[in-house]
Amino acid sequence: MQGKWIEKLIASLLVLFLFCYVGFQASRYFDAPVKTETVYTYTVSQTISAEGLVFRDEMVLTETGSGIQSCLYDDGERVLVGQPVVEYLSSAAGGGNRSRLRQTEWEISMLEEAQNTSLSHFFNAEALGRDIKQQLGYLVEMSASRRFDEVETLRPTLVSLLNKRQIATGKERSFQRRIDSLTRELESLRSTSGQDVNMVVKAPASGYFAKSIDGLESLLPLETARTADLEELLELLDNPPVRRTQPGSGRIVTSQNWYVATKVDKYDVQWVREGQTLTLQFENTPGFPATVSRVLTSNERDEAVLVIHCNYVDDDTINLRQAPIKLMFSQYTGLRVDTAFLRFHNGERGVYVLENNVVRFKKLDPIYEEAGFLLSAQPVDPYDSTTLRQYDQIITKGTDLEDGKIIE
Repeated sequence: MQGKWIEKLIASLLVLFLFCYVGFQASRYFDAPVKTETVYTYTVSQTISAEGLVFRDEMVLTETGSGIQSCLYDDGERVLVGQPVVEYLSSAAGGGNRSRLRQTEWEISMLEEAQNTSLSHFFNAEALGRDIKQQLGYLVEMSASRRFDEVETLRPTLVSLLNKRQIATGKERSFQRRIDSLTRELESLRSTSGQDVNMVVKAPASGYFAKSIDGLESLLPLETARTADLEELLELLDNPPVRRTQPGSGRIVTSQNWYVATKVDKYDVQWVREGQTLTLQFENTPGFPATVSRVLTSNERDEAVLVIHCNYVDDDTINLRQAPIKLMFSQYTGLRVDTAFLRFHNGERGVYVLENNVVRFKKLDPIYEEAGFLLSAQPVDPYDSTTLRQYDQIITKGTDLEDGKIIE
């Protein structure tokens, strides 16, 4: 009987000890003089999706002729004032002759350029070899990313380099025989194909050729994007001009510069500044570099307008007018610090961290800030103990904190 009483007493003492221990540990945790959290890296990537409206300076080729229209340039190709850009042919067969004529003229110019360039010593041949490898590298890159439509753009440079290297290395002393043969063929083509041409349309100004016309060429000029106020641009974006059919042989975009205006929530772009760089991407097109030209906001409106400046012209961009866009701003990776934990010490902004029960002030190197937190760059110097590092224990709660204070 007495043995059972002793067992109960021991059990009761053990339970009491357990409660006391748990209570002691809990009081130490909840009444700790400081609380900390570990600092980790964090990545911010800002992307805005919206609808874009394109503004350009462009001229419609109002002249039209009878017969089959044949464009001498592809969309986005550079043309000079006075150059023929469109021909009207009496028959489809004439189109093949004209295409062969232009190809022959191009081949003659490539051979004459290579032959007339002084490239006789080894140094030039070696430099040409490096340039050829670079062009082949571009070719492999385009093929790997399935940008097959861009491969043709490499042909003129690559052919020119290969011709020059043949002369430089002595594999060919002269291309004159081939030039003479092509010249005779060219004269024959000019004689026969000239009879098929009913009309020639020439470029009224230098710029970039485009085949399509949407009827908005005179309604969305660069000046509007540069000078229109917030209300005017919002009205254009909410009620864009109606496309209308307009006769013509194509158009010339007279400036490499163009703009995209887009409506966004002003609270989503408080951090966007004029002059900021970004990557602009339209639907089904690769991204390309652009710059924020204007940020238009108003206290009376929740909408803002961003005007983006672009100068990248090719066959994909020259026909854009109104389409979904993505504005992809820079990506930042750094140590995330909530603004609530920021402190100032000797005029520097930083945080208090706990190192072996000692409070240390560590400064920050901010690379990105927005409401609620900032990102601080990792110190490059491995021996830098004054700047915040990953896995430091930031003090999130504590009183009377100061550098060097010992926490009991």
